[in-house]
Amino acid sequence: MNDEIGIIGIRSESLCFDSDYIPFIHFTKQVQKDAVEKYILEEVENFFKTILKINVPATQIPYHKTIAKSDFMAIDISYFYENIFYDLGDRGEDGKLKPKIKWGITFDEECVPIRVANAFKAGLEEKIGYFDRRPGRPYLQYRSYNRYPPYRQYGTIDINGTPIFYYLQFTLQEILDVIKELPKS
Repeated sequence: MNDEIGIIGIRSESLCFDSDYIPFIHFTKQVQKDAVEKYILEEVENFFKTILKINVPATQIPYHKTIAKSDFMAIDISYFYENIFYDLGDRGEDGKLKPKIKWGITFDEECVPIRVANAFKAGLEEKIGYFDRRPGRPYLQYRSYNRYPPYRQYGTIDINGTPIFYYLQFTLQEILDVIKELPKS
């Protein structure tokens, strides 16, 4: 029996991923990559503006620089200073820090304990549901009749209770569906 089935590859060391738990996704056509990136950026903009009502521009941490929960204890502390804390923000007139928000995508559910409903996708414009798997947190869930669940799962890295980095979860199915909707060439 052949031990190698040719489906899963090993990413090149030259790609410089900071985590051993971040999968590498590869497309065969540029149009596929462009469509998926456009979808992700639209979803991120919707998340910040529509769901969280945050109008400050958020900066993406490159995918290869994101880390998973399993990395937190093993990674050198310099990672956080070089990628997240290096430009925390400016001080407002009141002297308080106005953080520069950063975000990154993840496929790891351990990084995203909070689920917030997208009322516009759910057809529930008057409500936004909230689900937080952390102990002692509120629970409200909607049934979905749409192709995608009417929520986005996310997690944060906070300083003094203020989120400065958002993990936004995307599923492989979302990405595949974007590619399936492209015209056949």
